[in-house]
Amino acid sequence: MTAWHAWLDEPTLADAILDRIVHGSHKIALKGESMRKLAKAA
Repeated sequence: MTAWHAWLDEPTLADAILDRIVHGSHKIALKGESMRKLAKAA
C-alpha cells in the first residue's frame, strides 16, 4: 500500500481510491491447482 501512495504522490487521493476498491470488492475462494503452474509445466 505504501507504493500506491508514493506512486500517486497524493495520500488523500490514494486513500479514497483504495477505499472504493476494497469496499466494493468481492472475495472469491478458488480451489485446485493454479492455472499458471499448469501452463508452465506444459
